[in-house]
Amino acid sequence: MAGGKETPRQKMIGMMYLVLTALLALNVSKEILNSFILINDSLSLTNQNFTGKNQSQYDAFGVALANDEQKVRPYYAKAMQVKEASDSLYHHVELLKQYLIMRTDKLDSTLIDQLRQSGDLDSISSIFSLRNVNSKDNYDIPTNIMIGGEEGKLKEGKWTASELMYKINSFRDRLIDKVDPKKGQPIIDALKVNFKTDTVLRISQSEVQEWPLANFYHIPLAAVVTNLSKIQTDIRNAESDVIKYLYGEVDASDFKFDTLAAKIIAPNLVFQGDEYKAEIFVAAFSTTQNPQVQIGKVDTSTNTIIGSVDTTSVVVDRGVGTYTVKATQEGLREYSGLIRVKAPSGKYLSYPFKGEYMVMKSGVVVSPTKMNVLYRGVKNPLSISVPGVAPELVKAQITGGGSLRPDNKEGKGNYIAEIKGGETEAVVKVSAEIDGKSRPMGDFKFRVKNVPAPTPTIAGVEEGLISANRLAAAPTVIPKLKDFDFELFYKVTKFDIVFQVGADLITTPVNGSTIPPNVVDQIKRLKKGSRVYIENTKAVMLDETNRPAPGVTPVPLAPMSLKIN
Repeated sequence: MAGGKETPRQKMIGMMYLVLTALLALNVSKEILNSFILINDSLSLTNQNFTGKNQSQYDAFGVALANDEQKVRPYYAKAMQVKEASDSLYHHVELLKQYLIMRTDKLDSTLIDQLRQSGDLDSISSIFSLRNVNSKDNYDIPTNIMIGGEEGKLKEGKWTASELMYKINSFRDRLIDKVDPKKGQPIIDALKVNFKTDTVLRISQSEVQEWPLANFYHIPLAAVVTNLSKIQTDIRNAESDVIKYLYGEVDASDFKFDTLAAKIIAPNLVFQGDEYKAEIFVAAFSTTQNPQVQIGKVDTSTNTIIGSVDTTSVVVDRGVGTYTVKATQEGLREYSGLIRVKAPSGKYLSYPFKGEYMVMKSGVVVSPTKMNVLYRGVKNPLSISVPGVAPELVKAQITGGGSLRPDNKEGKGNYIAEIKGGETEAVVKVSAEIDGKSRPMGDFKFRVKNVPAPTPTIAGVEEGLISANRLAAAPTVIPKLKDFDFELFYKVTKFDIVFQVGADLITTPVNGSTIPPNVVDQIKRLKKGSRVYIENTKAVMLDETNRPAPGVTPVPLAPMSLKIN
């Protein structure tokens, strides 16, 4: 478990995850972990693009500063402060990811320090790549590091969620301070929403979780790292918005730019079978003079295309070339080419560019949030999502005598599955609306099981020694579910109570769950060492209204053997 003193609820959750760990060999668990790897890789590519995009804006600031230092200096100084704040928080999150991986995978910290001191960034990148992590499914160590094991109290100190929240809040406030509310209120509002750490997430009808728990508590390492990569993307995106705003405060028409640079705006992730579209353009362009865009292998020493030239995949309009190609093969795809711009002298100047994007198969995640099976007669929570597709565009249905409906209490992407028939298998069919068309995303089979029979108890015991007075004081047979994550209740409908008086073996059938008063009086007079048996017990599952659950038949319970002491 996570360390420290555990509550009964933590122990119950721990037991559930032990079962899930044993089921990791199933395909759905592997697909979930692989989905996190793909999403994390996509976020890393996005972060690289944001970094390059932001650096281009800083370069533009530098050119503007050289042309009119007096006017640009105040905005340039603020931009450098934004850069420092962004780089600092981004670097902290990166080190936090590495620390979590190092602790969870039990890596040699001395070797890591040596690689950092030597500047071997390639080795460090490979070691901390999520693809190379062995303990992607470990939730225990990340939880202990970031949240701690003391219920109701968030752990503080280095590499904790408390420290991260403090740094995020400070970063947000520093960026807001650089924006004039009269001119950039939408940016301020976005910063407050995207870096809101005092929010809560409702996880049940009566329970909510604070931001750090929702993001880092009992979540596998792969998901924690992906969540942190998402925070890094938010950092670079916020940095881009603020420096773009600051640069907009400078009248760009007053300056002459001495360089041109080729730029690409494109998604980093595309589903197999879809089209990949990229906008390719020169940063400073004329609305009356379109450049020529050529796709091919570039010889950078001469700025010419080697071999075949593709101009049909690019449509140029108002200085922007849109590159469109069918994504037919899965994996990382790369492309390059030249933008040729006509100079005032009439000579064409060529500017090389290159880009890459990831093609992945349509992915879908269907995970039961309680156990890896669907139980007959209960409300089984399901979380259904398709990476890259909004929850409202995802549709799901179930076969096998079941029903599937949205769980409005838990929010978008959450469903309740109910199985009332006798089938042993149910299939969840998922589709998603992509580009205005409904596309099947996969069928997922689940085993259907009955809820395990509860254990009968009376006067707080299951069997063994009991005093006659204790048995007489609490004569009701109460069934209890052991080690089962659903909050379900059963009620005994009938049983036989058997005991010996002298040479006679008395058997009394009972309708209901309580020993009749006349039988209780007889039990009080039993001698020490006498045996009392409760047999042929039947119990029925109750629904949320404390009535017998529809579609579920009464179940027999194990016999009880008691000895009067």
